[in-house]
Amino acid sequence: MKKVLTIAGSDSSSGAGIQADLKTFYRFGVWGLTVITSLTAQNTKGVIDSYPVDEEFVYKQIEAVATDIEIDAVKIGMLMNEKIILSVIKAIDNFKLRNIVLDTIFLSKNGKELLSKEGIELLKKNLIPKVDIITPNIPEAVRLTDIDIKDIDDMKKACLKLKDLGAKNILLKGGHLENSEYAIDILYINTEFYEFKYKYIKGIHPKGTGCTLSSAIASLLAKGYDLKNSVELAKIFITGAIKTSLKVGKGNPVLNFWFPEI
Repeated sequence: MKKVLTIAGSDSSSGAGIQADLKTFYRFGVWGLTVITSLTAQNTKGVIDSYPVDEEFVYKQIEAVATDIEIDAVKIGMLMNEKIILSVIKAIDNFKLRNIVLDTIFLSKNGKELLSKEGIELLKKNLIPKVDIITPNIPEAVRLTDIDIKDIDDMKKACLKLKDLGAKNILLKGGHLENSEYAIDILYINTEFYEFKYKYIKGIHPKGTGCTLSSAIASLLAKGYDLKNSVELAKIFITGAIKTSLKVGKGNPVLNFWFPEI
């Protein structure tokens, strides 16, 4: 069985973060390993508060896993601050981690800051060049590139700017495009653009979509799929999980992690 490590925050309502990653790993038939970077007081309405884990302990968690278990892929999510980012970078180098998917998490769905400004700058300069693919949504891409993204052409311009920042491959998620009939994601690999186009699912805004998509991609990379196929299959899964999402609380629905296998 392939092993996939998630380095991310904990979600007490289990719709996002570490908990969503583990459900996704199980769904794709890989063994999930965890490193917790932060604790959150969170429910389906949003993040109420968050508390970072000490950066040295973050490193020790990675060290404990990496010196015992062969890691086939890594998903990186919520990092919170620059000290934690530095610990993760150190671990990537020391333990030669590979097949790394970075979900650039800056804000919660209810607008709470989840990464400091200093952390964003460090992520841009030092972490992005070390991973295999980044998966920003449009607001995150705007923060990273300073490009005002209004359409598909702007998304492609942002991908080129992200490439200039050192990103090896980019999946720019287009769900935030206004007045769009379709949700269009742009994948940029080896100077080629690929579009993934799905009918926009209106009125359903489940939490944890970014966490789950990046975890699905990491799972498929671990199993030996190439990057384009990994993204394509992960997109099919996340689209179905959104369409069949579940209402477990008073706020946003949660993804259906049990959506049939692809």
